[in-house]
Amino acid sequence: MKISRNAPCPCGSGKKYKRCCGAGTPANDDLMQQGGLAEAFAQAIEDSGASTLDEMNAIGHQVGAQANAQPLRDFLGLSPMQMASLLYHPLESPHLVSFNEDWVPKQSMALHLFDALVAGIGKDGVKATAKGNLSLKLCQAILAGLPKQLQAEKIRTLNGIRSETEFDELNTLRILGQQAGLIKKRKNHFSLTSLGQELTRPENRSGLFSRLFKTYVSEFNWGYRDGYPALEIIQMGWLFSLYCISLFGDSWQPVRLYSDHFIQAFPSLLEEVDEPDFCSSEESCYSCYQLRTCSRFAHFWGLIDMRKIKDAGPMSFDYELQALQLSEWIQFHA
Repeated sequence: MKISRNAPCPCGSGKKYKRCCGAGTPANDDLMQQGGLAEAFAQAIEDSGASTLDEMNAIGHQVGAQANAQPLRDFLGLSPMQMASLLYHPLESPHLVSFNEDWVPKQSMALHLFDALVAGIGKDGVKATAKGNLSLKLCQAILAGLPKQLQAEKIRTLNGIRSETEFDELNTLRILGQQAGLIKKRKNHFSLTSLGQELTRPENRSGLFSRLFKTYVSEFNWGYRDGYPALEIIQMGWLFSLYCISLFGDSWQPVRLYSDHFIQAFPSLLEEVDEPDFCSSEESCYSCYQLRTCSRFAHFWGLIDMRKIKDAGPMSFDYELQALQLSEWIQFHA
C-alpha cells in the first residue's frame, strides 16, 4: 500500500513520511521514466554500434532530446521542453504561444484602477506622504469612485482604508506603474513619465495593458500582496495556469481543478509549505494558488470571472472560475 506523504513515517521516528524516509525518494513515475531512458539509451547504443565515448555521448544527447520532446500527462500534454519554455521564456516562445498585441480586457479592475490613479495624479502631479505613498484623501476618492461591482469585490476593513497600503490593489498599481516606467517620484511628488503620458492616451490602450501586464508577471513580486511563503513557482508558472484555463475554462470549473493540475505538474510545491496546525499542506497551497493566481492575477487583469461555489457552505472559501475572452488574446500551439 502506498504511504501518504503526510502520514507518520512507518519507521517510528514520529516525523511525517515526506520529511523522513520519504524525503528525496523519486516517485514511481520518475523511476519508470529513468528506467525507460536507460533502456532506450542502451538500445540506441546497440543499434548504432557506437564504441567511442564521443559517439555514446552524442547518442545520449539524442535520446535525452527525444525524451524531453515527449508530451507528459502530468504536464497536460506538454513536453518537458515546452514546459521549460513556459516557465523561463513565457513572453518569448512564439513556437509555443502567441499574444494578440491589440487585445484589451473588457473588464479589468487593474486597468480601471490605473485609469483612476492616472486621473488623480493629473498633469501637475500630486504630493506624496512622508512615507512615500499616495495621500489618504486621494485613495479614498479613488475607492469611492469605483463602480459598484468592483466595490463589492474590494475587501476593506469595517472603518474603511486608513492609508494607501490598506488599499492593496491601488498600492500594487502605484508600485507597478513605477516599475513599468509610467510613474515617477521626484522631490516627494508623483507624476507621469513621458512614456506614461504616451501610453495613457486612449489610442494606446493595448500598449498600456501590455506594459503593465508584462511588468506584473516578470518584475512585481506577487508574494508582496499576501502572507504566504515565497512559493516562487506559482508566479513562474503563470503561463501554465493560463494554459490550464485555456483547456478547461469554457465553462465554470472549481479552482481546485486548476490547483490540482498545478500541484500535479509541480509537486515540489508541497515541500515548500510548512504544514499549519489547522490544515494540510495541500490546503495551504490551494489557498495560496486561489489568491495569487486566480484572484489577484487572472481575475485582477480581467482574464477570468470568479464566483463563490453556491453549495460550498457559509464558511467556505471555495470558488469557481470561467475564462473571459482568453482565446481572443492568447493562442497556444502545443
